[in-house]
Formats: sequence, structure tokens, C-alpha cells
Amino acid sequence: MSLEDRYGEAWDEAYTDIMTELYSEATPGAELDSLEDLVEEADNPGEGPAIYLKHFLDEDRQEELIEDTLQEYGIEDDYDQFQAKKAVFLGAGPSTSLDTVDRTRVDYGLEPVSEMLEEDRGETI
Repeated sequence: MSLEDRYGEAWDEAYTDIMTELYSEATPGAELDSLEDLVEEADNPGEGPAIYLKHFLDEDRQEELIEDTLQEYGIEDDYDQFQAKKAVFLGAGPSTSLDTVDRTRVDYGLEPVSEMLEEDRGETI
């Protein structure tokens, strides 16, 4: 049984909240009003890489945010949380691989995330 079957609209709302929170905290951050923004990005591949390849967020932080949101929606069963994490990590959540994001961004003429993170820490290259 899928998460949608088990939780209905609560899962849809939780997934939307998870994605908007992940992208809000990712580097670089992105404000998503809805999942429509993710779909629009995916439908325009000629304009740059897919949204998840432009943004980085550490896997541990993603898991923490996912778990917090799932608890807010009453999705606390271990198996259901595993399924939800899988849906996010295999879906369109920000990449957890800094090297992949950096390579992709460089290929498209964008600033590497690793440089953004260094700037945030006040380091010089």
C-alpha cells in the first residue's frame, strides 16, 4: 500500500512541505510555492540542469527535515518514513552529492556550490 493510499491528502501536503523546506535550506536556496515549480523546472531542460542538480543539501540534514515534517503530519511508522525518504531522495529533492552538483553547475556555466559554501564560511579560495 502506497503512502498516498495510507495517508491520502496528508501525504500530498507533507511531500509538498518537505520539498519546499528542503529547497529553502539547500545551497543555493530556492523558494518554491508548490510542486508546480519543480514540474516547470523539469519541463524546461534546455534552460539548464534539472532543479535537483542545481541545489545541494547534506543527506543528514535532509533526513532530519523529512522526519520532522512527517511527524507533524502523523506519519511516524518506521516503514512509512523509509518509504517517504525514498520518495524524496529518488524524486526531485536537492542532490546530496556536492561533487555532482558542482560538476553540473560548472557544465552549465553556474557557480559551483562548494564555492558558495566557502563564501558562506568566510573562506577564500
